[in-house]
Amino acid sequence: MADLGSLLAAGVFVAFAVHRAMTIRRGAGPAQRYIAGFAACMGTAMLFRAPVMASALHSLRPLDAVAALATHELKTCAQAMLLFVALSLKPSRPDRRSVRRQVLLAFAVLVVGAAALLAAGARAESGPAAAPVGQRWILASYNVVFATYGSWCLLVLVRELCRQAGQLTPGPLRTGLRLMMLAGLVGTAWTLWVLTYIPTNLAQGLQAPSEDAVCSALGAVTAILATGGATATWWAPFPEGPLGAPGRWLFAYRANRALEPLWSALRTELPQIAFDASAATRRPAPWRAEFALYRRVIEIRDGHLALRPYVPTDVAAWAAEAADRSADRRAVLEAATIAAALESKRAGHRQGGPHSVGPAPERIAGTIAAEAAWLLKVATAFTSSSTVAAVRARARATCDSAA
Repeated sequence: MADLGSLLAAGVFVAFAVHRAMTIRRGAGPAQRYIAGFAACMGTAMLFRAPVMASALHSLRPLDAVAALATHELKTCAQAMLLFVALSLKPSRPDRRSVRRQVLLAFAVLVVGAAALLAAGARAESGPAAAPVGQRWILASYNVVFATYGSWCLLVLVRELCRQAGQLTPGPLRTGLRLMMLAGLVGTAWTLWVLTYIPTNLAQGLQAPSEDAVCSALGAVTAILATGGATATWWAPFPEGPLGAPGRWLFAYRANRALEPLWSALRTELPQIAFDASAATRRPAPWRAEFALYRRVIEIRDGHLALRPYVPTDVAAWAAEAADRSADRRAVLEAATIAAALESKRAGHRQGGPHSVGPAPERIAGTIAAEAAWLLKVATAFTSSSTVAAVRARARATCDSAA
């Protein structure tokens, strides 16, 4: 379990660091570089702290001691990177003196941590590293310094993320910041978990070379939340984000099928609205459903416009008389208008002379998804509304009597 958690967290951090390094451009802000640096440092450290890696390094003495020291230093560097992320997010650019202070503090923590580990004299004769009796307190002091500095860096970052999120409207960016805030809080618990090692440090002088199960689990959760927050605009709900493509495909495929009865009725009377007759009648592949839906929406709109000269002048009154208390009467009225115009078109009964036009279709501002959502309501009313059925019958009777 510890191996799985550590390797999962390491893999997520390293993959994210590589992705950021490949996508960061010359004009990117410092926060992006600090985030990539944090992920690279923490991912590498966790990779070497995984139990399977710790066991492999143990057989390579004295390199295992060097690797252990480098791992602890990488974790401290990762903590410092988070502090610099927080500084770069402040509304006013921090002055050089405060930045220099934080750099010196980070350097001091790195030096103190390395000195404490070396001074503790922990040696791995068999199993976990053990410090001599007189130096056990130094090992415990190192964990206190690490936990104190790390949790302080994380809480400063969480405070700044909270301020940033409070200034944003609901959306993927604010969701991402909140996920990163949660990652910071879980990361604080992960950092403070090393304080549970202090009793063992003092009583037995032991410092485990790898993560325990709880520490690995906290690391994995932190990695997933942090990466999810940093990439929130990718997996945002429809219609945003590249990772939302499967959801968009599913929506488009289902909407395309739901619009078919309305589209088929229009195309039967107005075959010219179909851009590609053979393609229009085929079931599109899921990854082509968005284009098929876009084409179908346009064809339905073209058909409705082409029917305007055939819309009976009394269609609104007929719909009002046969009202079925629909939740969306506008959609029912548009569906009834189309149904009545189709009956007039079949009978060749043009309304009001050769140059007359009927009411324009409902205008929907927004994306193709908004248009499709509106036409889905119209298509549902076209096939199932009793009001539309009554208007269709009234239009047919009127055309028959006029003939």
